[in-house]
Amino acid sequence: MLLTVLSCMCASLLVSVGGGKVPEAEVQIEVLHRPFLCHRKSKYGDILLVHHDGYFENGTMFHSSRAEGDKQAMWFTLGIREAIKGWDKGLQDMCSGEKRKLVVPPALAYGKEGRGLSTLNGFI
Repeated sequence: MLLTVLSCMCASLLVSVGGGKVPEAEVQIEVLHRPFLCHRKSKYGDILLVHHDGYFENGTMFHSSRAEGDKQAMWFTLGIREAIKGWDKGLQDMCSGEKRKLVVPPALAYGKEGRGLSTLNGFI
C-alpha cells in the first residue's frame, strides 16, 4: 500500500513539473558609473565599442581587452548574438561612457561545458 501511495505522489509531481517552463537565467547588472548627461541609451541593433575584463566565479581573470593581443576594445552589434547572450541582455539601456559589472550565468555565456560563470566589467 505504501509503495502505491509513493508512486502516485511521484507521478503527480512529475506531471506538475513537466508542464512548466524552466525560468531563463538572469544577468546581474551593477552600474559602476553613469554619466551626468545621457542623450541616448543603447538598444538592440546599435553597434557598441566595449572594453571588457572576464573573470571566473573564483575571481581569476580569463580575459582582458586591455591586456591581451592588440589591446583594443571590441565592436559588436547589440542583440544579434555577435557576442555572448549575456552581453545582449546586460548592455541594453546604457549611456555612452557608462560602466557596468555584469555577472553572466553559464546559460547566457559559454554553457555548462564552457568557461563557467563569468563577470564582465565593461563600458561603451
